[in-house]
Amino acid sequence: MSTTQRFIPKVPAASWGAMVVLWLVFAMNSTVRELFNRTSPLMVGEFQIDADSMGLYGTIMQIAMGLLPLLFTTWSDKKGQGWQRKYSMIWVAVGYMVLTFLVGLGFVSSGIIVIVVLLTVRNLFAGAGESLECTAIIEWWPKEARGWAAGLHHTGYPWGTLVTGLIISVMLAKTNNDWRMPFLIMPLVAIPIWIVYWKFSSKKNFESYQEKSSAMGLTPTLDSADSREEMELSKREGNLMRCLKNSNVVAATIVTIIALVMFLGINFWLNPYLAFVAEYDYGQAAAYSLLYTITGGLGQVIWGRISDYIGRKTSLLFCFAWLAIWVLFLPQVKAGLGALVGIQLAIGFCENALFALIYAMVQDSAPKGAIGTAMGLNVTASIVGAFTPAILGGLIAAGGGWNSANGYQTGVVFMCGCMIVGFLIILLFSHETIGKRRGKDWALVSFRSSGIEDARGR
Repeated sequence: MSTTQRFIPKVPAASWGAMVVLWLVFAMNSTVRELFNRTSPLMVGEFQIDADSMGLYGTIMQIAMGLLPLLFTTWSDKKGQGWQRKYSMIWVAVGYMVLTFLVGLGFVSSGIIVIVVLLTVRNLFAGAGESLECTAIIEWWPKEARGWAAGLHHTGYPWGTLVTGLIISVMLAKTNNDWRMPFLIMPLVAIPIWIVYWKFSSKKNFESYQEKSSAMGLTPTLDSADSREEMELSKREGNLMRCLKNSNVVAATIVTIIALVMFLGINFWLNPYLAFVAEYDYGQAAAYSLLYTITGGLGQVIWGRISDYIGRKTSLLFCFAWLAIWVLFLPQVKAGLGALVGIQLAIGFCENALFALIYAMVQDSAPKGAIGTAMGLNVTASIVGAFTPAILGGLIAAGGGWNSANGYQTGVVFMCGCMIVGFLIILLFSHETIGKRRGKDWALVSFRSSGIEDARGR
């Protein structure tokens, strides 16, 4: 059975080694980014922050995530690729870990404005770190399995944050809800992980991966003829305009914003709802708000693989419809543990998968030599989606504040509406890129505008 036919591909051992260490690196990056959400009820209590302000702070920090990835990735490409990627990644990691650690120091984080400033600067590094970490894993995996590898690696969020979130809840319980403790401990946990990655990412291991990939009939990413051709084409002018003329790329970029509404919305909405409306203990709220991550990781891997057969568009339509229905049940999580678990698991099944499917559609559809530019549009779009916490914070405040269920109900309707809009955009303005329906589906835009050949025999 060939690699392309297996659900779990057969690749060199070095590829799996890279997966383990880079998964841990990415999981720690994701964890420190989530600390603000996980400890937000305690910060609200200490600094008396209203919902409007909390939403604004979350928005500012999320915007910072999308400002520097392209700049840092370009710099990293020049500094060294493959095993040498670590030389640029380390500086970014030091930036986001040190700034996280500073928030854990009481004499530094004595006011919410100082905390927001530190975490905003931290997110400048963390956003760049994510782009570099996701690039690095692709360079350690052969071309034939890069999509599957990207999906598995990205389960560092949410599976990584699920594990560390449980650890954080234990920390809060053992320290009488001292929210600063996780900010101190988590950056220290990253140190041994980085030591292991630094030693693993060597010229010897990387050359072994390349040689064994070729021996297995696979194509090392950095050695592929396609990669070299794309690098040459990417130097030509006009890539951005070519991407903007591609309806699939534009549609996928727009729904990236909508996918972020659900992703950021759940993260902002759920923890305070459990703490202030359902009246769970703060530590319990931090732990229970992570349950959807169990199926979130599975969804990324499973839906990515399913889309190889039924198509990206078809898979996206199902996921948007599924989320539009299940998000309406969110307020019922206060009904009991069964509802809390079941509803979160149902949402998680498709929530994180949206990003894997969107990225796959972009990579399938991008004009030749312009994949990087097309993905860059998605990074830029994330800045727009970053306003979700501010919107939800305003809706919660207008509905009576943190302790009133009314504002949370309005927020749920807002997220449901966004999922319906995402469904319609994909249905009307994109074409299938893979599978039996490629070149045969219906949309308002032409196949040519999507870079797809018409296969209907007309």
